[in-house]
Amino acid sequence: MGPVEALALVAIGFAIGTYATAIGAGGGFLIAPLLLIRYPDADPVAITTASLTVVFASALASSAVMARERLVDLPVVAAMLVVAVPAALLGGLVTDLVPRALFAAGFAVLLGCIGAYLVWRPVAGVAETAGNAWQRTRTDRAGNRYSYRIPIFPSIVPNAGASFLGALAGIGGGPIGIPIMTRLMHIPHTIATTSMHALIVAQSGVVVAMHLALSHGGDPGRDVPWLAVGVVLGSPAGRLVRRRLGEGPLTRLLALGLFFIAVRTAVDVF
Repeated sequence: MGPVEALALVAIGFAIGTYATAIGAGGGFLIAPLLLIRYPDADPVAITTASLTVVFASALASSAVMARERLVDLPVVAAMLVVAVPAALLGGLVTDLVPRALFAAGFAVLLGCIGAYLVWRPVAGVAETAGNAWQRTRTDRAGNRYSYRIPIFPSIVPNAGASFLGALAGIGGGPIGIPIMTRLMHIPHTIATTSMHALIVAQSGVVVAMHLALSHGGDPGRDVPWLAVGVVLGSPAGRLVRRRLGEGPLTRLLALGLFFIAVRTAVDVF
C-alpha cells in the first residue's frame, strides 16, 4: 500500500470517526460497505473481522473520554453485556455461513429499514411509566442530572437481536442499539450514545478476539491500521458535533448515513 492510499484511508477514517462518535455508533456501518467495495472478492467473515477491529478502536477512544465526563451508565452497560456478548458471538459465527451476495443484500435492507424508522421518529417520545422498571439517576461532570426508568423484560430480546445483527454485519450494533436504548429502554439520548460506545467496546472486542482465534483474517485487514488511526483522531471532533446538536438533528444524520450506505451497498450487489 502506497503512502497516498494510506493517507486517504486515514482521512476517510477521520470522517467516519467524527460522524460515528457524534451519533453514538462505532462506525462499522460505514466501514463494512467501504471494505465490501475495496475488496469485492473477500469473504464476509474477513470483512466483518476488519470492520469490527476498527469499530473497537473507535469506541474505545470515545469511551475513555466519556467515562471521565460521567456520561456512561456502567451498571446498565454491564447488564446489557450479559445478553449482548452471547448474541454477538453467535452472530459472528453465523457470518462464516452466509454467502456474500446474501450478506450484502441483507445488510442494505437492514440499514434502509432502520433509516426509515428514524426519519419517521427522529426524537424519542415521552416514556410511559413501566411497572417493572429499573430506576436510574446520573449526574454528569457538568452537574446535569438525568433520571429515567428502564423497562427490564421488554429490553432483553431487542438488545439480543441488535447484538446478533451487529456482529453478523460487522457494524458493532450502534445504529440498531441507539434507537432501542432511546425508544424502548427510555434512556436519555446523551446517556444512550455514550453508554453505547462502552457496550460496543466489550461486544466488538469479544467478537474480534473470536475471529482472530479462528484465523478469520484476510486482505481487508491491511486497511485496519490506517482506518483505526483516522477514527481515533476523528473522535474529539465527533464529541464537539454531538454537544452542538440535539437529538433530532443527530438522529437525522444517522438516518441519512444509513440510507446512503444501504443504496450504495445494494448497487454494489446488483
